[in-house]
Amino acid sequence: MEQIARQMPILEVQNLTKQFHMHLIDGRIIEPLHALSFRVQAGHAFVISGRSGAGKTSILKCIYRTYLTTDGTIWYDSQRFGRIDLATADEDVIVALREQEVGFCSQFLKALPRIPAIAIVAEPLMKRGMARTAALEQATAWLKRLGIDESRWQASPLTFSGGEQQRINLARAFIAAPRLLLLDEPTASLDAASKSIVLTMMAEARKAGTTMLIVSHDMTALETLADEIYWLPHE
Repeated sequence: MEQIARQMPILEVQNLTKQFHMHLIDGRIIEPLHALSFRVQAGHAFVISGRSGAGKTSILKCIYRTYLTTDGTIWYDSQRFGRIDLATADEDVIVALREQEVGFCSQFLKALPRIPAIAIVAEPLMKRGMARTAALEQATAWLKRLGIDESRWQASPLTFSGGEQQRINLARAFIAAPRLLLLDEPTASLDAASKSIVLTMMAEARKAGTTMLIVSHDMTALETLADEIYWLPHE
């Protein structure tokens, strides 16, 4: 029964197109994504790769609804809402999905200043209703696992190095065990030891049933994890 469930598509992207109207550059239109289609099976690690500037990150941002699509549909099989089009779903639905089902780990940390690193990592659990003490306890475990020194837990991660900020991002993404996890270059800023830890985390999440959509140039690291690799077409 579990094997059958893992074969069900959780995400279907159909004819996805994204255009940007560049008002400061003669009003020209840039179209990094044109009529892209792919399907992601539940519980799989689906890796998207391609040249720089091909629109890989834009795909994730369209799915997460940071960007509005120009055309196409993004069908997601939600536990709470059923099959919905993320491209056109109401904003309150998108907010609920971000809190309960869909996670996004970007390359760059975005956090309010003066908020301690441990609180930033614990935030997804508290948004789900977990008591603060329990959420901070779990955040502690993730910070330890990712090698963030205890002396820095109460500091703002905006003062951390790029690699440390990426580890905070990853801890915040994995702590809530989202049903669908979008990862943008998850190993890009990491040293060899941290990269090994993160790859193990990804393998464990996949085994536990999390579906991962991963944008990466680091195919050497991800080739054994990936169930499918989608290469963006060249222009």
